[in-house]
Amino acid sequence: MGSEQLSERTGDLSGDLSVVRSTGSGCLILRERSGRYAVSHERAPQQLLRVATLAGAYAACHGWERDEPAGA
Repeated sequence: MGSEQLSERTGDLSGDLSVVRSTGSGCLILRERSGRYAVSHERAPQQLLRVATLAGAYAACHGWERDEPAGA
């Protein structure tokens, strides 16, 4: 993911975030400078869900993927 795409998904926060993982299903896991994690999904690019742990970030991605319609 390029810096322009990251900026589109994270707005002004992109300087405080680094990419941890981008899944094939549109979920993006980021790490804040504070050590917390932020999760974004291409279906809601301006929405960042903040969680305390990497496991929580993966759980959030799983939730978005589970809610995705079959065949999408």
